[in-house]
Amino acid sequence: MKKIILTSCVAVAVTLGAYAQGTVNFLSSSTDPITYTTTNGAAAIKVPIGNPASIPGVGTITIGFYFAANGTVLGTTSTAFSTSTPNFTTAWSVSPTNTSKLAPQAGSVPSTTVLASTGVAGANVEMEVVGWAGTDTSFSAALADPSALVGWSGSAGSGGSLGWSQITGGAGNPPGTAGTMVTGAGGFAGLELTPTVPEPATIALGGLGAAALLMFRRRK
Repeated sequence: MKKIILTSCVAVAVTLGAYAQGTVNFLSSSTDPITYTTTNGAAAIKVPIGNPASIPGVGTITIGFYFAANGTVLGTTSTAFSTSTPNFTTAWSVSPTNTSKLAPQAGSVPSTTVLASTGVAGANVEMEVVGWAGTDTSFSAALADPSALVGWSGSAGSGGSLGWSQITGGAGNPPGTAGTMVTGAGGFAGLELTPTVPEPATIALGGLGAAALLMFRRRK
């Protein structure tokens, strides 16, 4: 009897702990699409429907969610891919929820309840949405993968904000409605997944520019 009571108490504690965490309702619509381009400068294409969705020749698409305490600033770092890559320090943690299901229409993710990795239900947290396509299991690995496509909220192609204050839902037992995700310029405005390395033509132009600058300096 004691074992049964103890087991029941543990189950209730775990359940209440899960309910105490905040949730966010993530929804990508036709106005906030998920798109990709396999060549820099090319017109972006809405990702195909699928579960999991994948880009031919690249791999599975994953949408990831980062959270931090409200007021935490998301800094940037310079990488081979971009001079404004989000710098997820230890203050930021990945949500246990991610999604690769991009149905019912191309380029959009159906309503998905995201479990915040920090904070409590009904409170504000900082949020950032990232995405990548390929075989990598994390955003950081995708950034270092020359065959991957990556993007994040606040990037040049994606628009939106690089991190924002987000109210969570899910308070109560059973949990209530998830918090409505902030969209538009001050939040999520879609994702454009692009190559992590410049196309050969871009590299060649960069090399020519550097050579011309060097010659100009020598003449002076």
